[in-house]
Parts: sequence; structure tokens; C-alpha cells
Amino acid sequence: MKKIFTIFCTFFLLSSISAQKVSKQLIAEYEDTLKVMANTIMNAKTEQEKFIANDTFIKTLKEVLQYSRSFDYPFDSLKTISIKNSSDNRVRIYTWILRKDNGTYQYFGFVHYKNKSKKRYEIIALNDNSENIRRPKNKQLDNKNWYGALYYEIIYIKKKGRKYYTLLGWDGNNDVSSKKIIDVMYFSGKEIIKFGASIFRAGKTTTKRFIIEYNANSNISVHYEKEENRIIFDHLIPMRKDLDGLHEYYVPDGTYNALRYINGEWILKNDVIAKNPNSRNLIKEKPKMGIIPD
Repeated sequence: MKKIFTIFCTFFLLSSISAQKVSKQLIAEYEDTLKVMANTIMNAKTEQEKFIANDTFIKTLKEVLQYSRSFDYPFDSLKTISIKNSSDNRVRIYTWILRKDNGTYQYFGFVHYKNKSKKRYEIIALNDNSENIRRPKNKQLDNKNWYGALYYEIIYIKKKGRKYYTLLGWDGNNDVSSKKIIDVMYFSGKEIIKFGASIFRAGKTTTKRFIIEYNANSNISVHYEKEENRIIFDHLIPMRKDLDGLHEYYVPDGTYNALRYINGEWILKNDVIAKNPNSRNLIKEKPKMGIIPD
């Protein structure tokens, strides 16, 4: 608890700084504070300590993101936080996890983006409501009702004047199965973000997001091949025939499927050839740099 008290003291000290034009050194001081809290979120002995540290982390991160200079600051010492930028340099997404005592995960995040019309940066908090979202493949969601995931790649696509950000994410789910989430984020109306769009097609079926559930002890890859304009992933099969439909028992069979972007949709293509299978080991499974606890 002494560590938590120190974190709070540092947070309130930083909160007293009100100048909007800040130095790189000041942001680095914020980063040092965030690093301590992030480590506690991942490694504290009790769930209560994790949530206390997480609450302070959220407040501190939101505060430093108020400064425009933070948008381009790398925050590269935050090894347990996934920070991804879109290729159009408009959006940066922060996501991280908190593992509960029961083995499940809760997800947290911010969308930090450039509001061109107002000529300023905006910050939108993401509220994970995964456990209450039924039939998530077909639900239109927003930041207050977010299907949480740890995002590791953003694919920027412009369709009929609207900018779509296809998000690749990892969901620890529970002790028996994990998930890979392929979602879409876009801005609607007055800079409101939405998640999910009816652009995923498998045969005659269209869904708003693509979810792959598999055995927690297996490793699968889901990644984007820019040259082929496709998202390629392992094809899964049940461990035994009598386990068909029980996705917690699904494992890779050595072949691959893909979602290819064609005429504004991600179209499912079965049994494709991976362009460079050996390179896929780098992103085969759990996010790197200690984001997932041992």
C-alpha cells in the first residue's frame, strides 16, 4: 500500500501543473509515473491494488494527453500498454488489460485523435462492457459500450469519403479460450466514435465484426498483409469431431484463411497461401513486451 500512496502523491503533484505548452521533459516525468502504475496494474498481489493503481493511471494518462505535444510522444517505456497510431496520423489508440483474480480480463483504453474542425486534440475513454454484450458479431457499439480488446494493429481504409479504422485485437476471455477480435471504428456525426460496421462478409452472411475463438493453450496469428490487402489468419478445427461447435476446443490445422478487402468489404477467402509464414512467428500470439502476465 505504500507504493500506492506514493503513486497518489506523485499524481497530485503533476495535477498541479496547468500550463498547456509543456516541455518534453515534463511529459517524460508523466511517463515515469505512468510506468510505476502500469507495473502495479500488471503485477500487484491483490485485485484491489490493481484497481487502485488503474484508477490513478487513467486519471494521469488523461491529464497528460490534454497536452497537444503528447500525441507524438512515444511513451515507449510503457511496455504493458499497447499504443497504436493510424497510418493517416489522425488517431492514436491506447489499450491495456487488468487481470482479475478469477482469471478473466477487463480492458481499458483511450482514443486520442485530431479534431480538424475544432483544431484541437480530443480524448475519448473506452468502457469495456464485453461480458454484457450478447451476439457481439452483429452489435453496433460505441465508446460507452465497447467490446474490449488489446489492440495490436490499426488498418486505415477510406470508403466513400468515410474513414474506417479496422482494429486487430487480442481478448484473453477466460482460462479455457482466447479470442482474436477484428473490429471497425469510425467517426459518426459530431466526432462520435462507433464500433462495428456491416462490412465483414462470409458467403451471403454479413456481420459487424469478426471474432475468432480458440483454445487458450493454442497460439494463432491474425495479421494484415498490406501488399495483398488482406487479413490472414489460421484456420481452426475442433480437437475431435464430437467437439464441433465448442470453440474452446478449436486449434490451428496448419492451413490459412483470409479476409480480403474488396469493394468496401472484408470478404472471407478460405484455404489461402500465406505469403511468408515464417515471419508470422513474430506476431503469432500473445502481445509482446510483457503485456500479458505469466
